[in-house]
Formats: sequence, C-alpha cells, structure tokens
Amino acid sequence: MKRLVTIPLNSAKRLEEEGKAGPGYHIVSVRLKDGRYFDPAVASEGCIIQIKGYKDLPFTSEEVESVAVTETSWNFRRKKLDLPERVTEMTERGP
Repeated sequence: MKRLVTIPLNSAKRLEEEGKAGPGYHIVSVRLKDGRYFDPAVASEGCIIQIKGYKDLPFTSEEVESVAVTETSWNFRRKKLDLPERVTEMTERGP
C-alpha cells in the first residue's frame, strides 16, 4: 500500500519558490530526524509521493526533518525493462 507523506510547512514553502522538475512535481532529497537520508524522491502538492528504490514510503510525516530540491533528474514513472535472460548474461560477461 502506497501512502503520501506530508512535507513540513517550512520545506513546503521553499519548494513552492523553486522551479519544478516537471508538471507539478519536484525531485527532492529527504532528511529524517534520526539522520537517515533519501535521495532522489518525488514531491508533489505538499507531499512526498515516491522514493527511488522503494515500493512504499519507508517513513511517516512525523519523521521528516526537511525536504530540499536537488539537481538530480529521475524518470520516476518509467518501469524497468525485463531483459531476456540471454541478453542479461551477455551483458554481464562482456563482448
């Protein structure tokens, strides 16, 4: 189950002032109060909606210390392509 994590008000205000990475979203980094750091992430409409490498968001709103726009680009809507096994083996072995 995916859920949205709201962004702290001071971070949300800063995001409003920054240029967007795409229509209605920012690519951001997220710092938690316990020191953990997640980058890249996608924020939209005052919420964190996705973290690269995670199916579900691994923290709650209460754990977020800050959110900042990053220079990183990430096509978060693109699905990984499943390559045929033979192509994968050839790639790992090299030419």
